[in-house]
Amino acid sequence: MPNWTGITTKKCGGRLICLCKLFNQKAMKKHRIHLLTGLLLGGIFACNPETNTPDPVDPVGAPTEVGTPQGAVVSKVIGAQGGTIATADGRIKITIPAGALTSETTISIQPVSNHAPNGVGTAYRFLPDGQVFSKPVQLKMRYTESDIEGSVPEALGVAWQKADKRWYNVTGKTHDIHKQEVTVPMLHFSDWSLFEQFHLSAEKSVLNYGESTSLRILELAPLTGTAEEPLVQKTSGANSRLKWSLVGGGTLKPSGISATYTAPRGAAQPNPVTVSVQIQFENNPAKLILVKEIFVGTGYIKLDFLGKEYVFTTVFLDDDELDFSSIAGGTPQEVFSIDFAQGRKGAFPFWHEGDNGKCRVNFEFGNGKQYDSGHEWCNGEDMIADGQVIFEEYVRGQYAKGTITGNLIDYDSECTKSGPAISGSFYVTPMVLPQK
Repeated sequence: MPNWTGITTKKCGGRLICLCKLFNQKAMKKHRIHLLTGLLLGGIFACNPETNTPDPVDPVGAPTEVGTPQGAVVSKVIGAQGGTIATADGRIKITIPAGALTSETTISIQPVSNHAPNGVGTAYRFLPDGQVFSKPVQLKMRYTESDIEGSVPEALGVAWQKADKRWYNVTGKTHDIHKQEVTVPMLHFSDWSLFEQFHLSAEKSVLNYGESTSLRILELAPLTGTAEEPLVQKTSGANSRLKWSLVGGGTLKPSGISATYTAPRGAAQPNPVTVSVQIQFENNPAKLILVKEIFVGTGYIKLDFLGKEYVFTTVFLDDDELDFSSIAGGTPQEVFSIDFAQGRKGAFPFWHEGDNGKCRVNFEFGNGKQYDSGHEWCNGEDMIADGQVIFEEYVRGQYAKGTITGNLIDYDSECTKSGPAISGSFYVTPMVLPQK
């Protein structure tokens, strides 16, 4: 088991809370690591703060903000003979055929914040802006399962942002579900993004006990569109044969393309609960099953790592100290944490410690096996994994919501930057203990 020490206990609503401090003894030799992590015995966070944030539903059919840079630019000079350029994480790849360019051109890929309606993951700015090609360029965009929560791979599309700041769908896509890749022809450069053509949206995705939330099917573009058109909210191409389902505690009351879910008044089993809706279309044999997970309690950390999905609902935010803050969650068998400083909305690249504008990510198992985002002691050179944590929303002392992508390094492999991929999302709030 992880080394839990410094245990204190308090009563909260008749449930026993075990508040623990986790000290990583091996890392203490090289770092100031002081991870505050909470475990509950007999229930999940019986004391709930009232803060919660809605699952954001971006306005559609209207201009949006232009994305701001979120990471390093990748550049390559490509001439009339053609060539390829890709991001280091393999999420984006452009193949330029011979004859598409008339002269040598510096082609660049810049990750930017994503403001596309129902946008998936990071958006990308392709430079030089406005570059037009004589032949279609092939754009390949990869995604992960955590990228499409509330939707399905078959409902993914690609959109680009015009000068009027509106987003338009791209036709002619091909989809390799096994490789998790969407490919489209590209005739010009601008800002591009994956987006969900259909999405099951929840007003709130984290509920206190007994609280309710509304859900709604959002449709932005047809599954098999043949014309480029702006992403505009539609009344739904689904017919009346919608089948809503609930797995877990609580109640679900459907009403056409909407439904209301009410959480149970006690601990949910399983947690998260799952709401799904099957969509059948008029004059189209295609069927979609959209799924939305709703967490009951104070938050969650959901991760894909080492070929397994981890869902932690024993989680919390510790940001009392501005220069040393943590997000943590786990079970008696594993503990996950993100250390950071000067918390804010935006991207925090991986680092060997939670420094200003950077973060340290750690995943430790009960058998002592550990993976992290970087070391600083390999012959004087820092070994930093490739990845970042993006705080989509952050209000100090109230909540943090975001995503994580990249890879972690085996703690025992000190002189390498490579390691298993990790991706996921989180919504965490502070653990509030009652006053004596």
